[in-house]
Parts: sequence; structure tokens; C-alpha cells
Amino acid sequence: MRSTTTLSLAFSLSLTLSFATAGCGTSTPAAVAATTDSGTTTDSGTTTTDGGAATGELTLDTCGTNIAATAPEFFKRFFRCVTITTTTTSVVISTNALPPHRSYYYGSGHANYEDFDTTRGATYRPAPNRLAMKAMAFTVPIAPVSRNLTITSAMVDGTVGSNTNEYPMGAAGVALDSVVLYNPLARPGDDIEAEKYTFDVYNAHPSPDSVYHYHTTSKGPLEVLKKLGFVTTTEPGGAAIELYGIMCDGTPVLGCKELDATSPTGTLDAQGGHAHDLKSGDGTVLLAGRYHTHICTATGRKFTPEIQYYSSCTR
Repeated sequence: MRSTTTLSLAFSLSLTLSFATAGCGTSTPAAVAATTDSGTTTDSGTTTTDGGAATGELTLDTCGTNIAATAPEFFKRFFRCVTITTTTTSVVISTNALPPHRSYYYGSGHANYEDFDTTRGATYRPAPNRLAMKAMAFTVPIAPVSRNLTITSAMVDGTVGSNTNEYPMGAAGVALDSVVLYNPLARPGDDIEAEKYTFDVYNAHPSPDSVYHYHTTSKGPLEVLKKLGFVTTTEPGGAAIELYGIMCDGTPVLGCKELDATSPTGTLDAQGGHAHDLKSGDGTVLLAGRYHTHICTATGRKFTPEIQYYSSCTR
């Protein structure tokens, strides 16, 4: 049974200071211009606009999806609740960053609000932040250029600024359900392993500037895969295929399985990554020779990638 937890003044003040000075990245995204692309529209519907009261619940059925017919099959097949346009060299993914599921972080009175789940243990406490609409766009290269990195444990050290190849703080990618992906780093003085206790049941929380985001696996993207008929369970680690989203440089983030439902083979680098053709179950190559990472506790990797494998990250 779920219940609302009332924070003590001391805990609330401490957590507020932590998130304001040492929490997740807070870069402010630019607004997304309206698009007139004449692509294919699926799952159309109305979208709520902010973290305030809404006229109806935002779901995968009501969020609205608009994907250009010129987009690569990988994006058309798996992404929802976004607008995707293309250029000759890039895929532009636009999102308002509102989760199409319930969360405590919508705030009381919103149609998508639910009480914070404290049954997971006494350590779980909600953060003081609330989510809000944040229009942003990610320009993902169709043919990303490798930095020719060998990603070692010395590079993947969990420390901000220790390597020039780290993903930027703040928004660094987008999930299948339009929620923003962050890198796995907490601001100096904080610890992502401590921040996780503010995650809601979708393993997400908002930054101080109200960007709701994932650092790790979530049933949210898996709910997209289930709705599309690719999986029957939304439990991370147990689905037939596990795809969470794509980072700004073109690195897909998968779970314990590849897109063809096989287990990863060969040697994974220090952030659970390797490169090969990403194929569907029928053998169709969706992304050729693409570097990607696996978030899977069985391989010891619990969070999104820290090191940017490809050269371009435009957001």
C-alpha cells in the first residue's frame, strides 16, 4: 500500500541543499521550435502542458507521437511521445520531457500524481523538487563518428570533470517514452548511490530546474515496448528485449538483452559497452556497427554511460 511521507524540516532542508548544490546536472535546454514536418503520426492525442493541474491523465495513449517517414527504422519502431524530424545527417528528437505515467513528482492535484512509495524501505524519501514541462531537442547523428576510445575503468570513475570525454551534465539523451536521460554522475560532493533513494517507482526524479529524468533502468521505456508488442513484462532484467533510449551522441542504452532477444556476447568495456550490428529478431539490421551500452546488474553496470563514445552531442 502506498502512502505520502511527510518530511521532517531538518531532512527537507538537507535534501534541498543537496539537490541545489550537488545533485544532478541542471543545464537549461533551449525551447523547441514548432515543426511542420509531414511525417507519420501515431498514437495521436492531447498532451498535458505542465506540472500543475491537468484536465486528463498523460499516458502512452494520449501523449502524441509524430515521427517523420524519413526517420531511420530504429526510431520509428521504438520511440513514442516525441516528435522526430530529420536532416540529411541527423535525427532531431523533440520532447516536452513529461513522463506518460504517474509520479509523485507531478505534484498533488495533477491527474498523473500518486503518493510516494515508501514500502521500498525507510531510506526512500522524496526530493523537494517537482517536475515541469521542459521543451528540448536532441540532434542525434545518423552516422556518428567514433572518438576511437578504449573505455577503461580509470575513465569510468564516477567523478565529474575527471575526463574530457564525459557526457555533459544535465540532459544527455532521451528515453523511448520521451523522458530525458542523464549521465550517471552526481554533482561534486553528492553520490548517485544516495540520490537513488529519491527515485520514484519508475527510477526517476526531477532536477532542481524541474527536469524529470532517468539515470538507470526503468519500467517506463519497457512499457512502450510492451504496448508495441515486443515484450510481455516491464520488469528490468526480465524482458525479452530491453531498450531504454539513446544518448545525444548516438549511443543506444540497452538492458540485459540485445534487440534480437539474445544475451550480449564478447567483452563489454567498463561502462557495459561494445559495438556490433543491432538487429531485430528477424535479422533486420537497425543500426550497423553501433556502439551501445547495457545496464544490467548481472554485468555489474547499474547506470547510464559516463563516457561519450561518439564525437557529437547536440542538445
